[in-house]
Amino acid sequence: MPVPDDGLDQVLLHYTEHNPSGRSTVVLIHGACTSGLNWDLVVPHLADSYHLLVPDLPGHGLSRNVTPFSAEYSSRLLERLIRKHAHGGKAHIIGHSLGANVAVEFITSHPEVVNTAFVSGFAKYPRTNFASFLPYGFWAENRITKLVPSALIKWLMDGTDLGHSGPCSIELCRQVVPPMIETTWPSPWPARTLIVAAGKSGILPSSDRLEDARKLMDIGREKNVETIAVTHPLMRHPWNRQAPLLFAQTARAWFEGEQIPSGFEDL
Repeated sequence: MPVPDDGLDQVLLHYTEHNPSGRSTVVLIHGACTSGLNWDLVVPHLADSYHLLVPDLPGHGLSRNVTPFSAEYSSRLLERLIRKHAHGGKAHIIGHSLGANVAVEFITSHPEVVNTAFVSGFAKYPRTNFASFLPYGFWAENRITKLVPSALIKWLMDGTDLGHSGPCSIELCRQVVPPMIETTWPSPWPARTLIVAAGKSGILPSSDRLEDARKLMDIGREKNVETIAVTHPLMRHPWNRQAPLLFAQTARAWFEGEQIPSGFEDL
């Protein structure tokens, strides 16, 4: 998808800011068909010590008029956000779900503004004859989940909600699917990166793609041997909402070079 060139300096992603006096900056990148609001359970556990920038990606939330969405365009705008507003023009990066794919594109394309990275739920689906139907399946899933009572979803998902999902048009679904299709894999990047794949499934398929996490780790370790991939057998895909304190503790430990919490298994 072409990346808009005209007037990039005038384009701004909507973002919220927390604790501007924090010692270093963390950027939280949300998943598809939601917005920065989806980090509301995690933010309180990080904002006590970090300066947080929480953007809405192009086509999402209050950045819905910044179009079209692509991982490359998102990366260019995130780089501008960090240079203008992050402490020292650099940040730790957190990405979840589609946000993990965007984060990997970002840390590969703009390593000079990245401290460390933490991605969860990264996926690259095989390119098959059915790939062209994925946007429609994604759209249908988005609509169907809105019809299911939230109490039932929480019961099926160990008390986890699905977050703040907004309307997801067919056009937006067409735009968010390509970064998750296995056309090309990223090039190696230098940032020390923690890659997490949620391990628990169940009646609702909610585990992540462990094989993709392993492959991504192998690529990342080409330039930084400290990059690792782990899974947690009790965490579901939206574990930033299932266990927001654990999510924040894991991020904090990784950023500070400490041991991540117990319960994770190496991949």
